[in-house]
Amino acid sequence: MEAEKLRDIVLNAQQPYVITKKKLPWNCFELTLEEWCHLFDSSSKDLTPFAGSTVSSGCSPQWERQRTEVRMKMSDICKLSSSVPERWNSFSYRNIHELPEVCRRGVNFAPFGFPEVEDDVTFWVGSANAHTPCHYDTYGCNIVVQVYGRKSWILLPPDAKLTSTRIPFEESSVYSKENFYSPSSYAQLVGVENQVYHTVLEPGMALIVPPKWWHFVENLEPSLNFNTWLSLEKDVDSHISECITKILVQDICNGLPKDMHQFVLNPNEDEILSQSSIDESYEILNYLLNLKRTNKQLCSDLKRYPSGYISSDEFGKLVEACESESV
Repeated sequence: MEAEKLRDIVLNAQQPYVITKKKLPWNCFELTLEEWCHLFDSSSKDLTPFAGSTVSSGCSPQWERQRTEVRMKMSDICKLSSSVPERWNSFSYRNIHELPEVCRRGVNFAPFGFPEVEDDVTFWVGSANAHTPCHYDTYGCNIVVQVYGRKSWILLPPDAKLTSTRIPFEESSVYSKENFYSPSSYAQLVGVENQVYHTVLEPGMALIVPPKWWHFVENLEPSLNFNTWLSLEKDVDSHISECITKILVQDICNGLPKDMHQFVLNPNEDEILSQSSIDESYEILNYLLNLKRTNKQLCSDLKRYPSGYISSDEFGKLVEACESESV
């Protein structure tokens, strides 16, 4: 499949799209998971901080703040049972440069038509049952490449009747209150079952997640995947909305006792309450509003891509052409 055609698919997909026959020249595909983990451990002086929780049911999703940390070797995730372990562990949502060079060698998104994407790449590694609560990303579209293990993706369209929440707050993520991992009652999911798109990614497969599609993701066995988010030119309104939300959350937290902040913020957002972060939020908002008023594009080091530039008929023909090439 030609990279240029695949690039057009990524930037114009209105529904999730799975790529099943794309051979990538990444070094990790020449290794087993056990070999990759051994290389990681050999290059790391310290044990890896895995976050996780017990496998249990409940009314609410297993939010990040409820997880606990254990330090262990990367190789230990291969030793955990792939059935139903007492605890799942995840070392995820990390920039690729946190990996030893030997574990990330060759990883880039040139085969998908984005040769410039080398540093803005994230990896997700964990045991069976490691998962991310259902949410959607407020910016851009997402390319996910499965390297090891199998990973379940449940996706729903932006207009799905889910109960959105900004608590816990994480910038660029809108969470669903519905507990897809261990629902106490399936009644809470009635009404969206006919909108569900489900796929299980296996090694070598890739998934295109269109803008603002809800997704609940869970490892079915010890797994590793890489992904990148592509910022789009049409994201300006989303940036403004997200910046206003952030300012409101900062203001709310400043009116609460410090011991209450943990109930409002995701752990990775604790730093937003500093005065410098608050001042920066207002500066960014004024900048974005000025762009909106003057109808200018965002100016930054981050490349932003056009999207939706081909019709649905053209997209269908492009998909047919690409799939016939891969047969």
